[in-house]
Amino acid sequence: MPNAMKPLQLFLALTIAVVAASESLAGDAMPVSVVRSVRTTIAEEITLTGNLQARRLSRLSAEIDGFIETMKIDDGDRLSKGDVVLTLNTDLALIAIARSAAEIDEARAGHAEARRRYVELTELATHQHVPQTNVETARAEIDITRARLAQTHAEGRRVQALLERHTVRAPFDGVINKKLVEIGQWIETGTVLLELVEISFLRLEAPVPQFYFGRVKLGTRVTIRFDSLPDQQFEAAVTAVTPVSDNAARTFPIRIDIANRQGLLAPGMSAQVVVQIGDNASGPALIVPIDAVVRRPDGTETVWAIKIEDGVTTAEPREIKTGRIYRSNVEIVSGDLDAGTQVVVRGNEILRPGQTVVVAEDTPMDI
Repeated sequence: MPNAMKPLQLFLALTIAVVAASESLAGDAMPVSVVRSVRTTIAEEITLTGNLQARRLSRLSAEIDGFIETMKIDDGDRLSKGDVVLTLNTDLALIAIARSAAEIDEARAGHAEARRRYVELTELATHQHVPQTNVETARAEIDITRARLAQTHAEGRRVQALLERHTVRAPFDGVINKKLVEIGQWIETGTVLLELVEISFLRLEAPVPQFYFGRVKLGTRVTIRFDSLPDQQFEAAVTAVTPVSDNAARTFPIRIDIANRQGLLAPGMSAQVVVQIGDNASGPALIVPIDAVVRRPDGTETVWAIKIEDGVTTAEPREIKTGRIYRSNVEIVSGDLDAGTQVVVRGNEILRPGQTVVVAEDTPMDI
């Protein structure tokens, strides 16, 4: 009986030893966070910092000298195109219009009289009661009075136009940034009355490094996120590329016009601009998070791939070469790595080849 118990005791001892060894290995395992590599279509992007500016800013002035009679606007008021900004005193302009109207009546009467005399002299000339010269003179008088009538009509239009210039109107939709004059003030032509800023459309300007300048063109798509609106994203396109660089920074400005229909944006806001400068001609690419790549002092690049064998999870290094940056990810252009491979993104700095690990977090890739 004692001899029969020995094999059973030996089996139990071996089982306990294996379990103990497994628990020891599990206890030494390093917790890591992993993400699975993905093969997808990407476009190369660069991130720039930009600032919003007014697309149009006008320092309004009057076209004539005058005395400000009415002004019902103030700083911050919104104006639509054609809204009245101010009016100048029109007393002298109205006198000029009345005078012009009288001159038109006088010229019209003179022209009518010249025509009557011509008809009368023509009738007399047929009976040889007046010389033909008088008829020709009367005909010339009609031409003269006609020209005089046209001249007075032109003067009437001029004084009417001057009257209209006594009213200053908004040239476009906008907001009054600064009012610089007040009722009762005498202004001259060229005096700045106020600053009107267009806000329905704004312009974002961002500097592009010279390395990328030739790859950013009109219509290049951009994604914009404003610091004051971190939860909102705006899609737009490049509307202007300026081929004049900042010599100190070696950058070239690009401009992006943005519709501001909801009024959420204002000149002076800062933003992060993601410019899509690549194309998809090369087909789908294998990408991993940037945090998965460990760069050595000698320039080599490595990712730590998860390997599961006989129930034991270990991490092994895979030497790779990286390519294009895509948001928070990087393209893998060569190396022993396939799509769907779990790669370590946290804890990879201190791993050793073959080290036992435990996957504490397995998150999907952010693309």
